[in-house]
Parts: sequence; C-alpha cells; structure tokens
Amino acid sequence: MQVKFEFVIYNEALDKFEQDGNVHLFELDDEQTQTYNLLKNTDLYLYNWFKESAFFLNWIKEEVYPQSIGKKIAISEINDISFIRFYFFKVTSGDIHYEYFKKLFNIFHELNWQEREEFGEEILKHLMVKRQELIIELKKDVI
Repeated sequence: MQVKFEFVIYNEALDKFEQDGNVHLFELDDEQTQTYNLLKNTDLYLYNWFKESAFFLNWIKEEVYPQSIGKKIAISEINDISFIRFYFFKVTSGDIHYEYFKKLFNIFHELNWQEREEFGEEILKHLMVKRQELIIELKKDVI
C-alpha cells in the first residue's frame, strides 16, 4: 500500500511552521498496511505510530530530508488525514476546528460569540504543548 505524506518544517527561532509544499509517497509492507488500516480512523494514534516507527524515521532521513540532521519537521497530512490545523490554528479559525479541539482537549464551553477569542486562546495554550509532541527531530543515529 502506498501512503501519501506532506510535511511542515518547524522554525524553532520563530516558533512557527512552514509548509514543505511537496508530496512524498511511501510504500508500506503487508504488516505495516494492517497496522495502518487499524489506526487510520484514530488520527493521533496513526500519527504517533509513524512518528515512533524506525522504518518511517529512516525513510525520512534517507529519502525525504537527506543531509538534514537537526531539522525539525511534523507531518501535516497522511493520505487524506490532515493535521494542518495543529500548526496553523488561529482564533479566527472555523467552527469545525474549534469543535475538534474542544473534543481533543476536553474543553467545555458554552458557545458565546463574544467569548470566542478567549476560547481560542485556551485552545492555543493547549496547542503549545501538543505541537511540541508532534515535532519530529531528525537525529544522527539511524535505527
């Protein structure tokens, strides 16, 4: 099975993400395909499985970003599963993003449009931590 990936690059000095703009294809073997199919409906479990898999990290270091030890990246898309909202959420983001993060971070809030900015700031506080968890640092050691 072939999986399509897109990445964002983390700029630590500016504490911001920039889109890579490239699509990368990775071929999963049969066992990896089974795991992918089990996790594809649980987006963050799928993300973490790839992030923690030696085969995936080696592929990134050898094929996607060779000669980029120390570079920090994050996955912005796995096939049609998008993680872009984690990197570019703003207080003015759409309702669908608010609902996603309310559920993810167990935030209870009665919707009042005058308080939307305050609510968005609470999401941003949670995202500061979550974004750091999603970053993949390309390290020298190949597993």
